[in-house]
Amino acid sequence: KGISIPYLLRKFLIRNRRTILVAAAGLLLLVLTAIFLTIWIPKTSPITSLAVLPLENLSGNPDQDYLAAGLHEELIVDLSRLSGLNRVIARASVMRYRKTDKRLSEIAQELGVDALITGSVVKLADRVHITVQLIESSTEKQLWADRYENQLRDILSIRNEIVTTIATTIKLQLTPEEQTRLATVRQVNPDAYEAYLRGIFQWCGMTVQDFDIALQYFELARTIDPNYPLAYAGIAMVWMGRQQNGIVPTSEATPEIKTAATKALELDSTLADVHRLLANMKAWVDWDWYGADIAFRRSITLNPNDAQAHAYYSHLLQIFGEQEKAMMQIELARQLDPFNTLFQSLHGMNLMYEHRYDDAITLLSDILKKEPDDPIALSTLRSAYHMKGKYKEALEIWRRSFAAKGDPQAQEALGNGTSESDYRAALTNVANLMIARSYTAHVTPWQIATLFTRAGKKNEAFDWLEKALVVRDPNMSYISIDPIFDYLRDEQRFKALLRQMNFPDRQFN
Repeated sequence: KGISIPYLLRKFLIRNRRTILVAAAGLLLLVLTAIFLTIWIPKTSPITSLAVLPLENLSGNPDQDYLAAGLHEELIVDLSRLSGLNRVIARASVMRYRKTDKRLSEIAQELGVDALITGSVVKLADRVHITVQLIESSTEKQLWADRYENQLRDILSIRNEIVTTIATTIKLQLTPEEQTRLATVRQVNPDAYEAYLRGIFQWCGMTVQDFDIALQYFELARTIDPNYPLAYAGIAMVWMGRQQNGIVPTSEATPEIKTAATKALELDSTLADVHRLLANMKAWVDWDWYGADIAFRRSITLNPNDAQAHAYYSHLLQIFGEQEKAMMQIELARQLDPFNTLFQSLHGMNLMYEHRYDDAITLLSDILKKEPDDPIALSTLRSAYHMKGKYKEALEIWRRSFAAKGDPQAQEALGNGTSESDYRAALTNVANLMIARSYTAHVTPWQIATLFTRAGKKNEAFDWLEKALVVRDPNMSYISIDPIFDYLRDEQRFKALLRQMNFPDRQFN
């Protein structure tokens, strides 16, 4: 007779019972272990956001502060250029932790980041010593630490190695382009590099004297190494700072900015800051709106975590009528630099241009509680009150603005009235004062034009807007979206201004 399969199977099970039981127990143990690990062992969250805390100057010599500050800024920029990171906090927001007793976990929570980078630097003769630590935010656990020592001329190699190791430690996927960039090894002239860092250190002060000293250092760097791209980038930054702060007229600054920035990009086309700077020039001086859009997007591609690029791009997008995209950009800028009142104030301008006056007033008032003399917050808040018809409140902000500038003459010209007629008369008085000053000092035509605009003086406003057009005042870019000009938009002289500035077609609808 044939032997059935069930009979053979039973026979096999009886003979191998012990082996089968051991195997089954082992399998059960594996399953239970997997369940335990899944339920009870906490998963490590991916690290996609970082903040680099100010580097400590270990030399004991304040003259080396420039080196710690410069390397701190450069490390932030190097990490910001990694596309796999969602957020790298900008320098302005982390500087508040330069000398703090707060726990690292508390700092990380305030900044909203997954990990912190700390470190120190000291320069001895021609060698630089750098220590770096990567700290997990929630546990304050040190994920990685290392010490680097090399000649200053090899600083780029040190920076590339630090960034590469951090990326590897947090399991960040680098693009082929990023891998190539970080693998590129080149030396810098140490004297030119030091001059550049000293220039950046001075430039951050943003005063007339700071700009003058910074320019001397950048020009020294250029003299030492005529092919050093950052020297030209620094020169362009000084002239842009002088222009934006009203220290020199646009006509003087523009050729200096363009010449230096163009040379910088000839030497290194990957400088995101220079692309941003040229984007600003195209938008606020050349009125090349589509060229500005291309330049901003190029800058953001090169450095996705540049808060300035996102903030100013938001204003360009509003000029294009892309309100939703504009608000996304300014909100991203604020996430990248959460404690920087500049971007908070620029956000206030966005709200103004959307006619969200109450929201703007709330935001700007909060800024002024922290920074009572913030010029953008003051100027935008008085516009919001103007649009709400709150002339008493607007006048008070005007008084605060001139007090912050140390201008008692302008304060006196405002008078003490509170009514709408008092308000218009006060601004007319200030406009006439500024006209008198313009014969002997630099006063922007835009400032005079907006005073007459708010005062309801149409003809005078147009006269000075046309002057502002001739000198290409950077603020003219905002006439297409600033609501203080709404009552002028049907006037032929206003439409002529828009046409001459080549605004996108939507501005004529």
